[in-house]
Amino acid sequence: MGFNMNISELSKLSGLNAPTIRYYEQIKLLPKPQRLANGYRRYSENDLQQLMLIKQAQQVGFTLEEIKALVPANMSSWNHDTIIAALDEKIKDINKMQKILTENKKNILQLIDSIKNKPEDMSCGENAQRLMKMYLSEPEQV
Repeated sequence: MGFNMNISELSKLSGLNAPTIRYYEQIKLLPKPQRLANGYRRYSENDLQQLMLIKQAQQVGFTLEEIKALVPANMSSWNHDTIIAALDEKIKDINKMQKILTENKKNILQLIDSIKNKPEDMSCGENAQRLMKMYLSEPEQV
């Protein structure tokens, strides 16, 4: 089971604050901790690993609901195929997002270029109107 620690030690090691840890317990992302006679929570190394896993899953774009569906409170009861399928789906989402971001970046760079290279006899305001008409009349590409 590993070493025992209180919530402030777990917070320091995981980088998550105590209210967040208690919230994860409340929504059953983290198993209920052992309680000492004085009522204080005691956490194990498994709890720390679970928190680190939750943090990593959030960093790659999983919501708490998705994490809750995928990551059982008891890590020994993981469903390998379900986890792999969810991770594959997240990769697809990331690839889609990258395509959109690349397109957005290209469009912004074109806009910057159009603003910088406006016709010399045109004011900035006139150029802005010209560009708005040009960009708003083009069909959106996805």
